[in-house]
Formats: sequence, C-alpha cells, structure tokens
Amino acid sequence: MMFFLVLVILASCTAAPTDLTGKMFTFPQATDTARVKLLTLKNDFKAVTVCLRSFTDLRRDHTLFSLSTPSSHNDFLIFKDATNNDVELCTRDAEVDFNLDYKLSSWSSVCGTWDAASGLGQLWMDGKPSVKKFISSNSNIRGTPIILLGQEQDSHGGGFDPNQSFVGMMSDVHMWDYVLSSCEIRKYVDELNFTPGNVLNWKELDFQIVDRVLIEDKQKTCSDQLSAAHKHRQSPDMDFKMEFFVLMMLPACAAGLQDLSGKMFIFPQKTNKAHVRLTASKQDFSSVTVCHRSFTDLRRDHILFSLSTSSNSNDLLIFWDDKNKEIEPHIRDQKVEYGGQEYKLNMWHSVCTTWDSSSGLVQVWIDGQPSVRKYSSSGSSISGSTIIILGQEQDSHGGGFDINQSFVGMMSDVHMWDYVLSSCEIQKYVDELNFTPGNVLNWKALDFQIVDRVLIEEKQSSCH
Repeated sequence: MMFFLVLVILASCTAAPTDLTGKMFTFPQATDTARVKLLTLKNDFKAVTVCLRSFTDLRRDHTLFSLSTPSSHNDFLIFKDATNNDVELCTRDAEVDFNLDYKLSSWSSVCGTWDAASGLGQLWMDGKPSVKKFISSNSNIRGTPIILLGQEQDSHGGGFDPNQSFVGMMSDVHMWDYVLSSCEIRKYVDELNFTPGNVLNWKELDFQIVDRVLIEDKQKTCSDQLSAAHKHRQSPDMDFKMEFFVLMMLPACAAGLQDLSGKMFIFPQKTNKAHVRLTASKQDFSSVTVCHRSFTDLRRDHILFSLSTSSNSNDLLIFWDDKNKEIEPHIRDQKVEYGGQEYKLNMWHSVCTTWDSSSGLVQVWIDGQPSVRKYSSSGSSISGSTIIILGQEQDSHGGGFDINQSFVGMMSDVHMWDYVLSSCEIQKYVDELNFTPGNVLNWKALDFQIVDRVLIEEKQSSCH
C-alpha cells in the first residue's frame, strides 16, 4: 500500500545518515536545479560497482548516476542516450555504449561495474549482463567526489542541463569500492539478502536534497492473494451479448441518485452538446482520485473527465492527446504529460488519476500500471462551485465545448475520492474486486443529469 508522505521539499536540506528502506526519491519535473547529493568520505577508487532502481517515462536523454572529481566531470556516469537507444557507462571521461533493454514506465534495476586494472566496464539491466567493454585503465578515480542523482555534471558539481535531468522515481542506491560478483548483483536485483554498499548504503545514506525532490514510501503491490485473484479482462475479439437497450435519450434529464452497477453511458456520436453532468457531494478538494473505465475507437484528441470551477476551467481534467500519444492530466490549469502509455483502441481501459495539493504530485494508472509521479500544482486546493462533465471538455465553466474534443464510446464505473487512493485499492478497482467506492462520486449511488443524446445500457458481458 502506498503511503503518500512528503518529507522533503527544501531549497537545500542536509540529512544525517538515514535508513531509506522502503523509500524512494521522487524527481517530479524537468529542471536544472533539483538533485540529491550523496556524501562519502572515500576519495580513491580502483574499482566501482553502483546499483540502483529507477522508474521513468522519459523518451529523451537523462542521467541515472553522476560522479565527478576536480579532474574529470564524468569520472563515473550512467547515462541513457535516447537518440541512439543506448545506456552509456563513462569512467575517467571515457565512454562506452551498451544496447540494453531499458523499459519505460516500470521499475528497472541497473548496476554498473568498472575495474581500473583491466579497464573493463559492464552494465546489468534487471539481472541481465551486458558484454564487458574496455573504458579506461591504469588510473584510479581519485579526488574529492561529488555524487549526484537527478542531474548530470558538465563541471565539478554543476553545469546542469534540464534536458538531461532525471524525472521519475529512484530507490535502493548502493555503491561499492570493488566489482560486485554476478551472484551478489542477482541478489540485489531479486531483493534478497545482499551485501550493502560500503561507499553508499541505502540503509545508512548521507545525503543533501536541493530544490524539489521528495522522499516517499515506495508504492507496493497488493498481496499475492490479490494478484492471484486477477479476473480475466475483456478483449476486443471476445463475443458479446447485449442484455439491455436504451433507457435514456433525452434533451435534458435529471436522473437523481441511481445505482448504475453493471451499466454504462453510451456517447454514440461526435457532438458539442451531448454530455453527462455529475453532481459531487463536496466542493473543496486538497487531494483527489478519479477512476473510470472507457472504451473508444477515437484516433483524435478526446476528453475523459472534466471538472471546472469558476476560477479554473481545467481544475481537474483528464485528456487524451492523440497527436503526441499522451494522456494529460490538468490540475489547476497546469498540464502534465504521460507518453508511452498502453492506451489501445477498441477495448476497455481502467484509468485512475491521483493528485495531492501538499506535494503537487500527479500520477496516472492505466489498467493497474502506475506512471511516474510528476509535479503539477501545489499549495492550493480545488475549491469553488464545481461542474463535473463526462463527454465534453470545458473551455469555460460549464461550457465552451469543442466537437473535436468530444468523447465517443462507452464509459462506466466512475468514482471520485477526496484523498489519494492507495495502490492496493486502485488494483482492487482495476480487477473489479471489493474496493472502497468513491466518497465524492459513487457509481452505485450517482447523482447526474444527461443532456442530449447519451444513453444508459447494460454493460456488454462475455458469453459463457
């Protein structure tokens, strides 16, 4: 279960050695300032192993680990070269490239090794070794080291480029002054009882945080029992039967409180009129989770969820940008972008979005798969008279609809909470298990109004 606890957002924070077991650093936005400085007293290395876990959706160059000395700003660097789709290992300012399977939007375990005697370097990605390549030999890494997470050093302790910054989550950083055995690396990858780093140790880490970097509990999966209980999900090639037809198609119909279990809204055509207006049980939100299921074949931009207030037309917006293939949450009119998502057409998707005003962090879950956590807007709640609409995107409070952004398809199981839902509860929602229903919007007790051609039907179920 995820506990959303922001411990640090400071301009410059010095922390004594800290046990970060079960924690992660979150780098929520591209910047040339935010970083974590890792401290060590050792300043002479004839061999090195660095291991870390990272989670990102970046499709551009970015740094994973940067160690500089006064004589070499890339004395030990692990860097993702997106242009050539390589992972680079640099030592003593010399560089080698490795063609490795570096997956986005999932946790990856990365280990890099180097030995001065042979000059050989090697990378391990999720326990799979690369070939060994010559980098630099006969010269130790020597001098006062500056070790950074989040930024790549083009000078000793500086020269940061926002286009090479890391955005995402990072955890379990260890460093040794020798080449770790393959067995120990596999123990690290499998989170078994491995020998912790004798230079950097995640369980006793001395570090400084500069600018917006947060420490949070790592998001954990639900129990194995829950994982084993995953239900078979619908796919587009399944046979369906329609059990019920049109219940509603009215120019304007106040539905009142209804249990829509097993039902769905149908938005059957492109229009700048048809929508469903949802009535919320409250008007002030310091945190939010919205979950829904949708089915569409649209190959254009379209809206998934729109909440406006009198002060912000996009106070909470979930939008699909088809041109850039991104799902885009907007909070307080501030947009964040998530590319590389498995948002396939002609099948049901479960989409959950979370935001917390104290940290400003947003996260999207598609079919139970979490995104990185990104910064949008903090320090201010969503407040005021809310208008929540399905089917249309509001460019003004309750209006300003654009036919080319309208939703066409089916939508069901819309819930909204006034807090950040745990990862376990989100997984229960995705798997249609016994989850806690929304306390702001509840599909089983929904207050809504249909305008123009929107229909309510029984959800299509598979044949038996």
